[in-house]
This record gives sequence, C-alpha cells and structure tokens, in this order.
Amino acid sequence: MLCLTESRRLQPIELSLIRRVLHSAPPGAINLALGELGFPLPEILRQKALDLLAQGTLVYTPNAGIPELRAAIAAIYPGCDPDSVCVCNGVEEAVFVTLLAILDPGDRVAIPDPDYPAYSAICKMLEANVIRLPFESNLLSVDWHKWEQLLADGVKTLVFSHPSNPCGHVFTEQEARRLAGLCSQHGIVLVVDEIYSRLFFNAPPPGFHGRMEPSFILGGLSKSHCMSGWRLGWIVAPPGFSAAVIKARQYVSTCSNWLSQHLAAYALSDDGGRAADEVMGQLQASRDLALEKLSPWLDRVLVPSATPYLLLRVEGDDLRTASYLARKGVICVPGSAFGEVSRGWLRINYAVDKQQLTTALDIIHDELYLH
Repeated sequence: MLCLTESRRLQPIELSLIRRVLHSAPPGAINLALGELGFPLPEILRQKALDLLAQGTLVYTPNAGIPELRAAIAAIYPGCDPDSVCVCNGVEEAVFVTLLAILDPGDRVAIPDPDYPAYSAICKMLEANVIRLPFESNLLSVDWHKWEQLLADGVKTLVFSHPSNPCGHVFTEQEARRLAGLCSQHGIVLVVDEIYSRLFFNAPPPGFHGRMEPSFILGGLSKSHCMSGWRLGWIVAPPGFSAAVIKARQYVSTCSNWLSQHLAAYALSDDGGRAADEVMGQLQASRDLALEKLSPWLDRVLVPSATPYLLLRVEGDDLRTASYLARKGVICVPGSAFGEVSRGWLRINYAVDKQQLTTALDIIHDELYLH
C-alpha cells in the first residue's frame, strides 16, 4: 500500500503557538488571543447586507473583484489606478497571493522580529529563505545599523505589518522614509500589511503607498469594520504587475464572495464610514478600561498607540505561562509566537466585551501576581 506523507514543503510548518494555546483551554475560556475585534457587526452594515441579499443573486465575480469595490479601494491610495487592485479573501490570502507571485525557491525574505507568524510560514511553504530583522528589546525601536546590514545581504523582499502585530510599533515619518530608501537602494520589493492602519489612538500612522516601487500594499476591513468573518482584503500592486497577482489569485480561490464585496464597497463609502467610527468608539472604551485595570502594574505593560493589543511582561517561560492561564480560563498569546525578541511577553487583545475583559484581567492579576 502507498504510504502517503505530507509534502516536503509542509513538513517544517507547525500549527501556530496561538492555536496550540487555544487547544489547551477549557470550554468557555475568555479568548484574548485571536486577532479580531470581539464586537458585533455594526448595525448599519448588518442592515445593508440584508438589503443586498434581498436584492441580488450571489454569483461569481471577476477574479480581481467587482469594479465598484476596486475603485473604492483605489480611492484610499492617492494616484492609485483601480486596475492595480486585486480583492482577496482577507489579508492573509493577500500575503500568500503576493508572495506566490513574486518569490522563487531560494529567494531571501526579511521579516521583522517580532511580527505576524504567518509571513514566515508562507515564505517557508514557498521555499524561500527567511531572515529576521530584530526590534530592540523594548519592542519600540530599531537598530538601523543592524537592519541596514541585514537588508544589504541579498534580500529580495521585505514583509512586515504596519502598525506592527503584536507590539503595535509605528514608524515615524522620518523612519518610514528611511526604510523605503534602504529598500530602494538595495532593490528590495516592499510588502506592507496595513490591516491595522485605521486602529490608531493618536496621529495616523504614515503609510507606505507611493514611497517607492516596487511595493505591494495590503489592506482590508476585518479590523476597522469588524468584518473578519466576511473575509475581505486586498492587494495594491505596483503599476504593470497586477496581471501576475490576479493570475495567482485566480488559481488560489477564484474570487471573493459576492455579498462581502458589495458590503465592502458600501463600508468604504461615507455612509459606511460611520461603522468604522462606531468600532473605534468601542475600541477606545475597551482600551480605557484595560488601562484602568492595569494601572497598578503598568511597569510590566506595553500599551501601543495603535492596534487592539497590549503586551504584558511575564516571568519565566511565556508559553508555559500562556498555557497555565488558558487552563485558568483566559487565553493569551505567548510573545514567542511572533519571534525571539518578544519572548517573555504575552499579547492580550482587549477588544472584547467589557465584562469579559474585566473578568479576564482580574484572573491574570490574581494568577500571576498574587500567587
């Protein structure tokens, strides 16, 4: 009998630490781990979806997305042509499609440490070689001399989230120019995941669109509009390269859901923008509550100016601590899921129901600091 084995490219890939911690939690545990906002879909979007469903028939759409959505996305980015936009099933698919279109086996890809673990996993599946660009231990700054040395060493592509997941790092305008200049100098393709770009509490983070070519800017509505389950993201490709992206996308999942696309086009309108305002109001309230609850031990906490996350410094092994808390009914993500530099931290998503957040933070306090 044929012995079926996993493909060689998948053998080094494991389920993420996030999923492994989730599996260790009892039923009913409070989930502060997943990267989505735990608020209801705004009512204005719910009603629009019902109207669309009553009026239309869900059918295949063009591979790159319906024209009105591509135009709405292009309008976000000054000077962008709708033909450069490719709609995807969420930003993770956008990452996969982009890297599938530009990477060859053996290519060298740089990813910050820490950053979203899917980037490294996708690169490994595509048989690229990954190097990490370490943040400083405070997770707030960059050793530019070290980054420049690493980027100059044959890197083809730089992939990162901005604002950063997990630590909410945001480059200043000067730093964004510097990074784009380094990539341009060394002929590096820039791939920037801006899914958290609308979730900021002070000044808007500087964007990377138009700073250099070639660059791929990825975005979506999962966070800003609480539309994670609608699986709607996009790629803004360099001029003249969208055909390769659309070709890759066609053979990954054909097209995005008809209803999701039409709802997304509405969400990006002025009327739909009220939904994003509602989400940010809820997020601000949750952030204020988290800061109030954490006030006695803020010396252990990193609260960034963007994203729905905070990071908590723990003693000892962060995976063991996360697993222990999961058994006690609170699910957090060990920092080591995102890289070596964030080892010893827990990522906490505070965008959940206020009562659940209060209960979860009380459990964390009691289990970690009163025992």
